[in-house]
Amino acid sequence: MTNTVTVDEKNIATIDMTIESAVAKEAYERTLKAYGANVNIAGFRKGKAPNNIVEKYVGAERIKAEVIDRLFPVEFQKVVEENKLNIAFHPNIENVEFEVGSDLKVKATVELKPEVKIGKYKDVEIKYDEFKNPEDALQKELEMTQKRFSKLEKVDRPSTDKDTVVFDFEGYIGKVGEEKIEHGEGKNYTLDITNSNFIPGFAEGLVGHSAGEEFVIDVKFPEDYPEAKLKGTDAQFKINMHEVKERVMPELNDELAKKAGKETLDALKEDIEKYLETTAKNQNERIKSDAIFENVLANTEIKIQDSMLDREYQAIMEEAKHQAIQQGQDFDKLVELEGKEKVEKRFREEAEKRIKNSLIVEKIAQDEQLKIEQKDIMEHINQLAAMYGMAPVQLFEELRKNPNSFAALSQQITANKVNEFLLNNNTFIAK
Repeated sequence: MTNTVTVDEKNIATIDMTIESAVAKEAYERTLKAYGANVNIAGFRKGKAPNNIVEKYVGAERIKAEVIDRLFPVEFQKVVEENKLNIAFHPNIENVEFEVGSDLKVKATVELKPEVKIGKYKDVEIKYDEFKNPEDALQKELEMTQKRFSKLEKVDRPSTDKDTVVFDFEGYIGKVGEEKIEHGEGKNYTLDITNSNFIPGFAEGLVGHSAGEEFVIDVKFPEDYPEAKLKGTDAQFKINMHEVKERVMPELNDELAKKAGKETLDALKEDIEKYLETTAKNQNERIKSDAIFENVLANTEIKIQDSMLDREYQAIMEEAKHQAIQQGQDFDKLVELEGKEKVEKRFREEAEKRIKNSLIVEKIAQDEQLKIEQKDIMEHINQLAAMYGMAPVQLFEELRKNPNSFAALSQQITANKVNEFLLNNNTFIAK
């Protein structure tokens, strides 16, 4: 086989491939023979029809197409390896010249990944914002444990900002009795006043009222509220208070520790301190990783062609749509609320960042010869299986069903190896 490769300014490689006549003819005859062994042609026993009859029955063009389907991927891969082409997408066959007995000529185009002019990425001094647990972190965790085993008990008194309340509500634009707010009502709604996600002023308006009271809350929707009709609008909510509940916290003692799975309060404290230490360590590893990668990114030159950006943008768009559907949301409505231009800008910026990150990881892995071994794949599968609560064998079988799964797995393993390399080959100084 002979071939020529030319690359244009858009990073598209044009490959003119010539496969010798003997190779093409042998492939044609082998394919014809395979058809002859399997087709049923009237007047002949299966597999006994002459080649010229089989060729006429099947069609020469169909046989040629199958020959190309078989030969092209193998020969294309040879071209890629011989010319060290870093392909970004599937090749496209532009033209074929194929007559049995003559050379098979194929013209194909394929998009290449852009050149990565990477800056210094090792033996660099990186300053980072060190994460430290707050001084009251242990106390906060103990309070969370108390809250986990706390109880809500009804009380006969006006509510405070520490209570949980149960109530009915109806919202109106302007005054009660005027235009109702769409989806602005609820029955037997339970709200922890301290952790309210209602608009400002709503939870505060529930304070100081007892069970059985009916009253009105005056609020004003924020200027940046997603619903255009309600932005900056004055409104009233009619409230019917049903219950006021007080959170009763258990004592911080050995009995509580036992409920949390530890024998004593001291053992619980020790367990929490280890957890906080591990959390801080992991957080700082992430901060260091982000810091060194941002440094590398800032010192790397990559000119990404529009076609790559467009594909990644569409992939991100599809991911967002899928996520919205899973959460029971209307994607088009979400885009409308945020603004189409803002969404497109955000997605395109994300697409560019993803591509650059991927190319940098690939470049470092190549330059440092960070290879993926079988044990790396199995370790990663074991970790994922534990995360999803599956047996590793079961997860492996699930991955085999999707051809792209192992490619994604390999990319993640490579990224992890590069991340580890960067952490181990640079100096990090806390600010």
